[in-house]
Amino acid sequence: MTAGSEVAQASGNALPPSIVHQIRTALEDFSEHLLALAVSLGGGAAALVLRDHDREWVIVSGGDSHFLAELEGQNPETVCRLPVYESSPEVWLCVRQKTPGLENVQALCARHIARSFPVADGSGVASQLHRLDRRIRRMAEAAEMGFFRCNLTRRLLFGDERFAQIWGLPPELLMQGLSLEDAYACLHPDDRAAYESVAEDELREEGTFEFRFRIVVSHAQGPTMVRHLLIRGWRDDDRPGHDDLCSVGVVMDVSNASAVAEALRSSEAFTHLLLSSSPDCIHILDMDGCIRFINAGGIEAMELDSPIILHGVPWADLWRGQARIMATQAVKTALGGEAGRFQGYANTMRGNRRFWDVAVTPIFGEDGDVQRLLATGRDLTEVNQSSLRLQLALDAGAIAGTWMWDDNSSLVIGDTRLAETLGLDAKALEQGVPVTAFYAAIEQEDQGRVAAAITNALHTGGRCDFEFRVHTPAGPQWFEGNGRCDLTEDGRPLRFPGIVLDIDHSKRQALRQAALVELGDRLRALENADEMEGVAAQILCRELSVSCAAYGTVDEAGTGLLIGAMRTVTLGSGSHVQRQASIRGFHAFRDYGDYGPLLARGRTVAISDVRLDTLTLKRVERFETLNIRALLNVPLFKFGRLVGVMCVYSTVPHVWTEEEIVFTRAVADRTHAAMRQAKTQQELREMNVMLEERIRQRTRERDRLWTIAKDLFVIISRSGHYMAVSPSWLRALGYTQEGLIGLRIEALCHPDDQAGGCEAFDRVRHSTPWSDVALDVRMKHRNGTWRLYNWNFNNEGDTIYGVGRDVTERNDLEEQLRQSQKMEAVGQLTGGLAHDFNNLLAGIGGSLELLETRLTQGRTIGLDRYITASQDAVRRAASLTHRLLAFSRRQPLDPVPTDVNGLVSGLETLLRGSVGPLVSIQFDLQPGIWTTRVDANQLENAVLNLCINARDAMRESSGTIRIVSANTSLGSVASHEAGVPVGDYVLLKVEDNGCGMAEETLQRAFDPFFTTKPLGTFS
Repeated sequence: MTAGSEVAQASGNALPPSIVHQIRTALEDFSEHLLALAVSLGGGAAALVLRDHDREWVIVSGGDSHFLAELEGQNPETVCRLPVYESSPEVWLCVRQKTPGLENVQALCARHIARSFPVADGSGVASQLHRLDRRIRRMAEAAEMGFFRCNLTRRLLFGDERFAQIWGLPPELLMQGLSLEDAYACLHPDDRAAYESVAEDELREEGTFEFRFRIVVSHAQGPTMVRHLLIRGWRDDDRPGHDDLCSVGVVMDVSNASAVAEALRSSEAFTHLLLSSSPDCIHILDMDGCIRFINAGGIEAMELDSPIILHGVPWADLWRGQARIMATQAVKTALGGEAGRFQGYANTMRGNRRFWDVAVTPIFGEDGDVQRLLATGRDLTEVNQSSLRLQLALDAGAIAGTWMWDDNSSLVIGDTRLAETLGLDAKALEQGVPVTAFYAAIEQEDQGRVAAAITNALHTGGRCDFEFRVHTPAGPQWFEGNGRCDLTEDGRPLRFPGIVLDIDHSKRQALRQAALVELGDRLRALENADEMEGVAAQILCRELSVSCAAYGTVDEAGTGLLIGAMRTVTLGSGSHVQRQASIRGFHAFRDYGDYGPLLARGRTVAISDVRLDTLTLKRVERFETLNIRALLNVPLFKFGRLVGVMCVYSTVPHVWTEEEIVFTRAVADRTHAAMRQAKTQQELREMNVMLEERIRQRTRERDRLWTIAKDLFVIISRSGHYMAVSPSWLRALGYTQEGLIGLRIEALCHPDDQAGGCEAFDRVRHSTPWSDVALDVRMKHRNGTWRLYNWNFNNEGDTIYGVGRDVTERNDLEEQLRQSQKMEAVGQLTGGLAHDFNNLLAGIGGSLELLETRLTQGRTIGLDRYITASQDAVRRAASLTHRLLAFSRRQPLDPVPTDVNGLVSGLETLLRGSVGPLVSIQFDLQPGIWTTRVDANQLENAVLNLCINARDAMRESSGTIRIVSANTSLGSVASHEAGVPVGDYVLLKVEDNGCGMAEETLQRAFDPFFTTKPLGTFS
């Protein structure tokens, strides 16, 4: 707080400065807490001003620092002056705004000033003090306010009489001092924990506190009450010589204000809940007709993303066309104090067109003037559409009439449509006809069911539904009655309205659909084609209300029908009975008119009267013989050929509808399919019987083969154990079937063959078929000897089948054959060796003889030639020896990198000398031939032998030998044919134009020392 100086001064007598100082000192000692209360109640600024004549002094001020400048400017709009002391000198309380609570502050300040001023006489002061005290008490009582003083150090609370009343405590107790713990005990338990220590902390830190809390007041003669209090306190620092923490303040009972505020909040919450829960679209409009509020139901109905979208928008702009004009007029009517109503279409924010029933009513203020407008719109789109649909249904004939059932008078009242439907007099029905007349108009079979439904509704109330038929010139027609009976509180019928719907089309479709289901169920239970034809004919007669139906089979030539089973029904009653003659037998198409070709082309023939149709007019007498006036024939095809016709006949003229034709075709198709399926199943049964007989025969044959076969048959599990063996095991190896079951497959195998046998079985078990691979295994005979068996196995899933054949004798014969072949090979080898060595010895001997002759003659020139010839023969002999060793010991060849062209070129002299002058040799060697790894000696011998064989093949005449070399790459096909891997190779080819070789000679052409020459022939 700040104490100001003089704010205004004028001429005249001035108040002595000592008096001003005394008043200021007295007020400053007391007014700190009162001024704080005035600041909080007076708009944030307050000041006490002393005025004498034309001069003013600011005694104390607080709050906004700019308030002193406003006081100096004497601005009545920003400064409110409240009189505190009206004697001379005057004291004023200046604040920003006047509030009801400031009256208490005025009274307290006036009381203190009256006691503090040394001026004025004693009696006047006493009288004024008494009036002020009385005023303060009345204001405190009126404001439900009490004063207190608290010593927080000593934990004592003092209060006046009004404080005691508010707190519900004895006044004398508060005058003596109440402990704070007892005062806190009166607080509501929820508030005590929140405020017990917080008030003391704020008083120490800020010097003031203010709280709202509740206390629990108990009365001996009354119920316990809860009061809402507002307390404001200030720290009392004006007591010199005391270090205790003290406070002074006021407490006000605000229970009534809290109750009013709670009621106001409840009312607002209820209003908000009411507006939010309403499904109607509610708008609050200002006086200009603009939208200021829209409820939650309106947001949903108008499909708004946010209500802000329509805030401030003219409500009439939501409408278009004639509806906008009506909306504008409704707003004007409401502004005039009356309610305006209209109905019209308006689009939502998402463009959906809705039909609204709108009421615009005024909202009046306290003075009776219109303050706002309430526009309530109800979405009647579904109701409006239902009304339109109802009218359209009435106009279209879907509703066959409406009725009102009057149970009190036992009359039925209906409209014109109902009279036409039931065949009743329209005027009589409008006035009401007896219920017996209503029942009599219904088919007799349906009367009991309809009467039971209506009687039940009259007793129990609620919805009433029933179906019935009415006989019309076109035949029985189906209708449905829908009504609702409302009962009074004592259970008597109040209203029973209803409508009659024409359901003939849908009902017949439903009945025919049910008939098709029935047909399918009955056909599935049959196996005979004649019975199926009879069921189909029976259902057609019943559903189409005809006299006869039958299925006819077309003959192979397509000239007519053979009708077997047929069904007939009797139509009519009394003397008008029409009976159908039998149509069983064969009927040629040409005997009944010209519609046979139409059936052959797949067209349905529907004739309403055979006497009038051009297709049957020439053959009317045939139809009259069978008593047929109308016919319907549906053709059936199989693989493009007409095989059957479903026939429907009537003894009276009949116009066949599209629904009847579709139903007949459906029956025909289902029947034909069932007959085909039955035939197929019959064929399958016959085939199954035949197959079963064949299986039994094959089983007998297999069992016979299993029993008499000499080979060993065995069935093995996937674990490798014998499951079944043939009787041949006993004959071949001496083991019984019982002794073998459960043994492992390798149990009887030779130890050296067990590993191979187990490996082969594993391949079979893992689904690798090897039935075409022979596996030779030595099996132990019961007498201890070993027999060689060739086994073949086949994997069949859970089991493995095996067949073993004894090949012991066969192997012996093969060994003898191989020995004989060896002897033959030795003989051939001997002849070939003799031939080759004779040639070598002739070369050596001839050279030695020539050498000896030259030496005898003393001729030494040219001897080296004979010596070289002898050495070449020796080298060839060494090569021959090498080949003999390779053949006898099966030693590998010695391949080295070789230039094939160079090797062949080096043999040219030898080859030309070997083949003689009658045979010419041509060399076609490809340049740049690849170097290849080959045994050079073997290749030379092979080329030499090929050329000599070619020469011998051309001995009868002269010929040509052609030697060709080339680089080549073999693919997968060529390499497979040659029996070599895929890759790059050098091709060396010897060709001649001789007689060639036989196939068996070609297979051994490259064997060492093989020759086709007779023994003794060596050149």
